[in-house]
Amino acid sequence: MEKLWVRRAMLVVSILAVGGFLFGQGPRPPLDRSTQEALIAEVRALRAEINHVTSAGIRTQLLIARLQIQEQRVLTVARQLADAQSALATVQSKINGERTRVRQLEDTASRATAQGRPALQQAIFEAGAQIEQQQRQEQQLQTREIELRRAVDDAQARWVDFNDRLDALERSLPSH
Repeated sequence: MEKLWVRRAMLVVSILAVGGFLFGQGPRPPLDRSTQEALIAEVRALRAEINHVTSAGIRTQLLIARLQIQEQRVLTVARQLADAQSALATVQSKINGERTRVRQLEDTASRATAQGRPALQQAIFEAGAQIEQQQRQEQQLQTREIELRRAVDDAQARWVDFNDRLDALERSLPSH
């Protein structure tokens, strides 16, 4: 892309230099009408091409900026998704640990004497309450994970769209 700009700039500078050189050569006989019209047409074509390239350059810069912003969004949302998945795995591990603890307490309570049984029943009840609380947290994290997966998918789709637009813009530029 930059090489294209350099070539175009060199072309314009060369034309101006040649024009300045020829203009400085002294008086010339007047050009016939067809030659003047051809030169005017060429200048207009050059002007149109310069405008096209300038416009494409501006659009390219805007698309690149949007692409970079979108890339940052994808990375941020992906990081949030990874954090949510890690928190979800931690909660699920705690739930499994509490369930194992409840099974152990129930096993111990089945063999315990009447005096020790109420304390074990209380511990089982508290562990059950802990499991319920962690399951609510698990549900919230699962909902958050689903939302973040959608956000990642949307951000990636927008990134692909911007990238496709850049490709289309590149294909629309003349290749010299």
